Amino acid sequence: MLYTISNDILSLTINSVGAEIKSIKKDGIEYIHQDDPATWNRSAPFLFPAIGCFKNKVTYFNNQPYSLPKHGFVRDMEMNLTTQTDTSLVFEVTENGESLRYYPYNFIFRVTYALENDQVDIKLEVINTNNEEMPFNLGLHPAFKVPLFEGESFEDYQIFFNKKGSYELPTVDLSNGLVDWNNTSRIFNNLEVLPLNYDDYKNDALIFDNVPFNEITLHNPKNNYGIKLTFADFKTVGIWTPNHVNANFVCLEPWLGCADAPNTNGKFTEKKDIIKLAEKETFTTSYQIKILK
Repeated sequence: MLYTISNDILSLTINSVGAEIKSIKKDGIEYIHQDDPATWNRSAPFLFPAIGCFKNKVTYFNNQPYSLPKHGFVRDMEMNLTTQTDTSLVFEVTENGESLRYYPYNFIFRVTYALENDQVDIKLEVINTNNEEMPFNLGLHPAFKVPLFEGESFEDYQIFFNKKGSYELPTVDLSNGLVDWNNTSRIFNNLEVLPLNYDDYKNDALIFDNVPFNEITLHNPKNNYGIKLTFADFKTVGIWTPNHVNANFVCLEPWLGCADAPNTNGKFTEKKDIIKLAEKETFTTSYQIKILK
């Protein structure tokens, strides 16, 4: 079910499936990619309790194999709307029989959306309801419409990072989705501005690790229309647009975690940047989407 809230500046539409953003509009302009089977049939899924693919499509909890899906499963779960005001929505979901087939833990996953002037504030909470430690990864995957207007091109837009950084990007194996940190695909030195270019994504996502920045601006410098994504806690950022089509969107993806590497031992608890949440504890993080111009 779709839920829409608004203030004097923005309107925000959320799907109860996955608590996924389906629309952010300002002055009638849509800033979020609209589902399209020809390019990508999602818009802004949450990645929980895993990010990316698993080697041989299996991972191990307590030495037992589980076929945890790529990017986890919360993105496909029907969430309960627990609170609604004129400018805020709160959704949550818990484990069920289906999720326990893939991930042997009980949890509460809660998402809070709030509108504040020209910005959407999002808070994420993961609550461990087990009597034991719970491991998980967590990622964001919002897809922003590019270009915004007729007469513009994808290449008119650029990504600006609020702190410079140098990176050796890993290679993504397109045959299985694994990320090889020992095989460098690209090197960037003192990167601050990344112009959009479809050719950069022929080998899937650009993956920036140990990022010094916490703010990404995506805009057309000729008119300054675009968005600003601000986040806390996330160590890795993927940037992606489909490598097989010239899609009219780009995803900015802060992650705590990543797909398996080719040399993984398969143990979920030893995945990159795994969060090990103590029993009955809550993990909280937040991010913001600000509409520019």
